[in-house]
Amino acid sequence: MVDRNPRITVVNDNQEFLQLMHSLLEEDSGYDVTTIDVDAIRNVEPIRQSRPELLIIDLRGRRNGLAGWDVLKAVRQDAELSELPIIICTGDLLGLEERAEEIAKDPRVRTLRKPFQVADLEAMVRSFVGEDETA
Repeated sequence: MVDRNPRITVVNDNQEFLQLMHSLLEEDSGYDVTTIDVDAIRNVEPIRQSRPELLIIDLRGRRNGLAGWDVLKAVRQDAELSELPIIICTGDLLGLEERAEEIAKDPRVRTLRKPFQVADLEAMVRSFVGEDETA
Protein backbone atom coordinates (compact mmCIF):
# COMPACT_ATOMS: atom_id res chain seq x y z
CA MET A 1 0.00 0.00 0.00
CA VAL A 2 1.31 3.44 -0.92
CA ASP A 3 1.60 5.72 2.12
CA ARG A 4 1.99 8.94 0.15
CA ASN A 5 -0.04 10.80 -2.40
CA PRO A 6 0.84 10.32 -6.08
CA ARG A 7 3.08 13.05 -7.51
CA ILE A 8 1.81 15.06 -10.47
CA THR A 9 3.79 17.71 -12.32
CA VAL A 10 1.90 20.34 -14.33
CA VAL A 11 3.81 22.31 -16.99
CA ASN A 12 2.12 25.32 -18.56
CA ASP A 13 2.86 28.92 -19.57
CA ASN A 14 -0.20 30.37 -17.82
CA GLN A 15 0.20 31.11 -14.10
CA GLU A 16 -3.56 31.20 -13.53
CA PHE A 17 -3.91 27.74 -15.07
CA LEU A 18 -1.05 26.44 -12.91
CA GLN A 19 -2.78 27.81 -9.80
CA LEU A 20 -6.10 26.28 -10.87
CA MET A 21 -4.52 22.86 -11.42
CA HIS A 22 -2.74 23.06 -8.07
CA SER A 23 -6.04 23.87 -6.39
CA LEU A 24 -7.99 21.12 -8.18
CA LEU A 25 -5.40 18.38 -7.87
CA GLU A 26 -3.68 19.06 -4.56
CA GLU A 27 -6.07 21.04 -2.40
CA ASP A 28 -9.27 19.34 -3.61
CA SER A 29 -8.05 15.86 -4.59
CA GLY A 30 -5.02 15.35 -2.35
CA TYR A 31 -2.30 14.73 -4.93
CA ASP A 32 1.24 16.02 -4.44
CA VAL A 33 1.42 18.66 -7.19
CA THR A 34 4.43 20.51 -8.59
CA THR A 35 3.79 23.32 -11.07
CA ILE A 36 6.42 24.50 -13.54
CA ASP A 37 6.25 27.44 -15.94
CA VAL A 38 7.12 25.95 -19.35
CA ASP A 39 8.99 29.13 -20.23
CA ALA A 40 11.48 28.37 -17.45
CA ILE A 41 12.31 24.93 -18.86
CA ARG A 42 15.53 24.60 -20.84
CA ASN A 43 15.75 20.82 -20.37
CA VAL A 44 13.88 18.06 -18.52
CA GLU A 45 15.81 18.47 -15.26
CA PRO A 46 13.06 20.42 -13.43
CA ILE A 47 10.60 17.67 -14.35
CA ARG A 48 13.04 14.94 -13.32
CA GLN A 49 13.63 16.67 -9.97
CA SER A 50 9.89 16.71 -9.25
CA ARG A 51 9.84 12.89 -9.60
CA PRO A 52 6.32 12.77 -11.06
CA GLU A 53 4.13 9.76 -11.62
CA LEU A 54 2.10 11.81 -14.10
CA LEU A 55 2.92 14.83 -16.25
CA ILE A 56 0.24 17.27 -17.41
CA ILE A 57 1.47 19.59 -20.15
CA ASP A 58 0.20 22.11 -22.68
CA LEU A 59 1.43 21.97 -26.28
CA ARG A 60 2.09 25.70 -26.40
CA GLY A 61 4.33 28.00 -24.44
CA ARG A 62 7.57 29.25 -25.84
CA ARG A 63 8.79 32.65 -24.95
CA ASN A 64 12.24 31.82 -23.67
CA GLY A 65 12.12 28.08 -22.99
CA LEU A 66 11.03 25.00 -24.88
CA ALA A 67 7.56 24.63 -26.37
CA GLY A 68 5.32 22.10 -24.65
CA TRP A 69 5.62 19.63 -27.54
CA ASP A 70 9.43 19.91 -27.36
CA VAL A 71 9.27 19.17 -23.63
CA LEU A 72 7.11 16.11 -24.30
CA LYS A 73 9.60 14.78 -26.87
CA ALA A 74 12.51 15.44 -24.49
CA VAL A 75 10.69 13.56 -21.72
CA ARG A 76 10.23 10.56 -24.04
CA GLN A 77 13.99 10.58 -24.81
CA ASP A 78 15.03 10.79 -21.13
CA ALA A 79 15.96 7.43 -19.55
CA GLU A 80 14.31 8.27 -16.21
CA LEU A 81 11.14 9.79 -17.67
CA SER A 82 10.55 7.86 -20.91
CA GLU A 83 7.72 5.71 -19.49
CA LEU A 84 6.00 8.60 -17.69
CA PRO A 85 2.26 8.90 -18.40
CA ILE A 86 1.36 12.26 -19.92
CA ILE A 87 -1.86 14.20 -20.26
CA ILE A 88 -1.70 16.86 -22.96
CA CYS A 89 -4.13 19.50 -21.69
CA THR A 90 -4.44 22.17 -24.33
CA GLY A 91 -6.70 24.52 -26.20
CA ASP A 92 -4.41 24.22 -29.23
CA LEU A 93 -6.79 22.11 -31.29
CA LEU A 94 -4.81 22.66 -34.49
CA GLY A 95 -1.66 21.45 -32.72
CA LEU A 96 -3.50 18.35 -31.50
CA GLU A 97 -4.79 17.68 -35.00
CA GLU A 98 -1.32 18.10 -36.54
CA ARG A 99 0.16 15.64 -34.03
CA ALA A 100 -2.81 13.24 -33.74
CA GLU A 101 -1.08 10.33 -35.46
CA GLU A 102 2.05 10.63 -33.33
CA ILE A 103 0.02 11.02 -30.13
CA ALA A 104 -2.10 7.96 -30.99
CA LYS A 105 1.04 5.80 -31.22
CA ASP A 106 1.90 6.36 -27.54
CA PRO A 107 -0.49 4.56 -25.16
CA ARG A 108 0.91 6.56 -22.23
CA VAL A 109 -0.35 9.84 -23.68
CA ARG A 110 -3.93 11.08 -23.52
CA THR A 111 -5.41 14.41 -24.50
CA LEU A 112 -7.75 16.69 -22.61
CA ARG A 113 -9.04 19.68 -24.54
CA LYS A 114 -9.55 23.04 -22.87
CA PRO A 115 -12.03 23.99 -21.66
CA PHE A 116 -12.59 20.72 -19.83
CA GLN A 117 -14.93 19.38 -17.18
CA VAL A 118 -13.26 18.87 -13.79
CA ALA A 119 -14.76 15.38 -13.60
CA ASP A 120 -13.02 14.47 -16.89
CA LEU A 121 -9.68 15.70 -15.54
CA GLU A 122 -10.13 13.78 -12.30
CA ALA A 123 -11.10 10.56 -14.11
CA MET A 124 -8.13 10.79 -16.47
CA VAL A 125 -5.71 11.45 -13.60
CA ARG A 126 -7.12 8.50 -11.62
CA SER A 127 -6.77 6.23 -14.65
CA PHE A 128 -3.05 6.98 -14.78
CA VAL A 129 -2.12 7.02 -11.10
CA GLY A 130 -4.47 4.22 -10.10
CA GLU A 131 -6.11 6.01 -7.21
CA ASP A 132 -9.55 5.29 -5.86
CA GLU A 133 -12.06 8.07 -5.37
CA THR A 134 -11.78 7.46 -1.63
CA ALA A 135 -9.12 9.25 0.36
